[in-house]
Amino acid sequence: MHSYNFNCAGYVHRKYVEVDREEITKSINLMYAEMKYTRTLLIIVFASVAQLFYGQERYTISGEFPDRSLDGEYVFLYEWSALVEEPERMRQAFKDTILVVGNTFHYEGTLNRKPFLVSLSCSKGRQFRYNTSFVIEPGDIQLRIVDWGSEGNVSGAPINNDYNAYIIECKKQVDKMLYLMRTRREEEAMKSDARLNALFRDAYIRSTEGRLLFGEKYAQYPDVIRSWLAMYIDPINQTAGDEAILSRFLYVVDLMPEAERDILLAWREYRTELQEHMVKARALRDSLDAKRPRFIEVVPNHSLSTTENE
Repeated sequence: MHSYNFNCAGYVHRKYVEVDREEITKSINLMYAEMKYTRTLLIIVFASVAQLFYGQERYTISGEFPDRSLDGEYVFLYEWSALVEEPERMRQAFKDTILVVGNTFHYEGTLNRKPFLVSLSCSKGRQFRYNTSFVIEPGDIQLRIVDWGSEGNVSGAPINNDYNAYIIECKKQVDKMLYLMRTRREEEAMKSDARLNALFRDAYIRSTEGRLLFGEKYAQYPDVIRSWLAMYIDPINQTAGDEAILSRFLYVVDLMPEAERDILLAWREYRTELQEHMVKARALRDSLDAKRPRFIEVVPNHSLSTTENE
C-alpha cells in the first residue's frame, strides 16, 4: 500500500506502508457474517410472529339470559359438527366453559380455523336443562335468550345473522305450531284442525327452505352445516323420504369441499347398509319370535282358597 507525503518544495515523497491484507480480509468477512446472521435472525423472528398471528382472528361472545338463576354458574360450549359415528372427531372437538355473572356472560377467543357450529348448554339441578346453538366466527357475536323455552337469538356477525334468520327463527315457528297441535289452547286453533295442519306444513316448508338456502350459502364451511345436513340425507331418518328435498340437500353436499363431501357421502352409504341390516335383523327376529316356545301355566284347583266367617 502506498502513502504520499509532501515537503515544503512541493515534491512528493512516496513511501511504502506494510499492511496485513489477510487481517483486513478476515475483518471484512467477519463483518459480513455478522450482518448476515443479524438479517437471518430478524427474518426468523418475523416469520415466527407472522406464523403465530397468521389466520388467527379475534371473536367475542356476549350473552344474556332471561333471569339471574345461573348467576355464578358455568355454561358449556361444545362444538357441534361431529356425527354419532365419529368418536375421534368428538374427542378433538372444541370445548370450553364461561362464567355467568348476574344474567350475562362474556367470552373472548381467537379463531385459527374455519367457522364452526357450537351448542351452548347449561343446567341447574335435575329439572333444568337448556341448549341453544350458534356459529363461532370472527367478530362480536351477541346471544340473547328471551325465554328458556326456545333457542336464543344471535346477531353481530355475518354467518350468525343468516343462521338466526334462516334457521333459528324458522325453527321457532315450527316449534310454535307443534305446541299448538299438542295443547290446542288457543281458541282460533281449536276451530279447525285442517287449518292448524296447514300452518304447520307451511312453517315446516319454510324451515326446510331456510336450511337449504343457508347450506348453499355456507357450504364452504363444512363444520357449520354438516351435523344437521346429515339428518336430511340420512336414509334411516324419515325426513329423507322426500326425493325432491333429498336431491336438493345432496346438491348442498356437492357444494362442500371435496374431502368433506366424500366423508358425508361415505357416511350416507354406511347408513344405507345399516338400514338394510336392521331390516334383515328385524325380519329374522320376528321369525324367531313367532316360533318361540311358550310355557302354558296350569293352576290346580286346590290352590284356590276360601275363607269362611263363623
